[in-house]
Amino acid sequence: MTSKAASLVAVLLLLIVTIPNATAVIKNESENPLVTISTEQGITFVENMNLSGQSTIPAAELVWSLVVIDSVVSTGIEDTLLLSSSTFSNVTMNDDIYDWALSIPVNSLNCTCRFSIQSINDFTITASTVVFIGTNSQIPYIEYLPSFQTYESNELKIFEYQVITPEFEPTSNLGLTDSTSFKANICQFSGDSCITESVVVELNHSVNELGNYDVSIDKLTLDIADGNWLFEIYLRDSFLRYSNSVEMFLTFDTNPPNVTIMGATNAQEQDFMVYSTTVDDGYDSSLVALTWTITEPNGIIRSIHDYEIITDSSIGLILNQSGEWNISVLAIDSVGYFSKQSYIVIVHNIPPEISLKSSVSLDDINDNLVFDVSESWYLDASESTDTVNDINSLTYSWIIGDEIIHSGANLTNLEYDIVGQNSIILAVSDSDGATTQLTIQLQVTEVDKPTKDNNEFAAVITLLIVGLLLITLVMRFRGSDGSFNLPKWDK
Repeated sequence: MTSKAASLVAVLLLLIVTIPNATAVIKNESENPLVTISTEQGITFVENMNLSGQSTIPAAELVWSLVVIDSVVSTGIEDTLLLSSSTFSNVTMNDDIYDWALSIPVNSLNCTCRFSIQSINDFTITASTVVFIGTNSQIPYIEYLPSFQTYESNELKIFEYQVITPEFEPTSNLGLTDSTSFKANICQFSGDSCITESVVVELNHSVNELGNYDVSIDKLTLDIADGNWLFEIYLRDSFLRYSNSVEMFLTFDTNPPNVTIMGATNAQEQDFMVYSTTVDDGYDSSLVALTWTITEPNGIIRSIHDYEIITDSSIGLILNQSGEWNISVLAIDSVGYFSKQSYIVIVHNIPPEISLKSSVSLDDINDNLVFDVSESWYLDASESTDTVNDINSLTYSWIIGDEIIHSGANLTNLEYDIVGQNSIILAVSDSDGATTQLTIQLQVTEVDKPTKDNNEFAAVITLLIVGLLLITLVMRFRGSDGSFNLPKWDK
């Protein structure tokens, strides 16, 4: 602190009246605490700085400060703090509102300064004003007035500034009528620093009906590329004095972003595939919002589920349906330009896989299966497999020639009892139209059994044979002695 500032502090401590304790302990019950400065902005003080205002916060919980505002061409790193205190010249209270007043001798100071007052418990509760102290070394002060109006285009932006000038003007002959100008140090910005050299440009301006300045920043006139730009805007008045600077971070974007989707264009049903995007908006640190949309083969259009998001620019999908998938990305940049890119993925259906069981052991499904027509038997294909989305919709057809003899997962002797051998085709189909076939050689046999007619026929034959034998014997006996004598039995 300079010797002048030190002497001012000493005088201040002697002159300022300390706030009474009774005032300090009064608690404010306001739900929206605030502090205000009643003194008009831009007042010039030569000998004493007299300020006043109000607060809903007890004065003992407030602190004020006086800081030098540096010119844009100042070599100082930051604004200089001249004075700071938590005491006031006078404080009164009416209806829980504190009226404060401050009187400080400043006859040895010359500056454009900012007086601020704020709560010591919450620095967001604050108020400030610009004052000119002394009769020389003051600089003009510019203040940006925010507007909620949108820009007419991304190439031309207009900002409104209030200019506060000191009461005492220089007495030299350097004043040039209508020579006030707005300038800016500009550089392209990325991340948290400039990526190009800073250059000085002059900005067009005009005075509006309120007496404020409308400053135009024209991309084409300045011949700057799309990107993020830092503008350090300042005023040079007719006395060649440079004001403080106001930083503006501006984005110029005159083209929609280019989007590229990357990933496989062909896949098998139930594959897990990752798809990612690259976005080029023409400059570094561009802010682009991505919206993914999925059109499934069944025609359903949906957004991305939370569990499908991998990163801000990539997703993972389980392609659980065969057919054509349409993956699209809508990219919108910070100024509203957008582009949309679509990506077609063909998902191939996986056919069913047949699993066949039988009531007899199957060492080889190509072997002949032989069953007797009188026995119970079955062929079971119910454990055939497919993808998760198709397994419950499988259909089974048992075919001989061009005829379907049975529909269902099982073929038994109840559905098929044709004696003989046939080639039976088992066709298993899923809901996507894929079919797997298996040819089975099936033989149904019948063992011969005696019947009543056969038994009677055999008995007749037997009697005829016995009769012929008897006749043969009789003829032989007659031929031997010419007569027929019965043999005699000896006693």
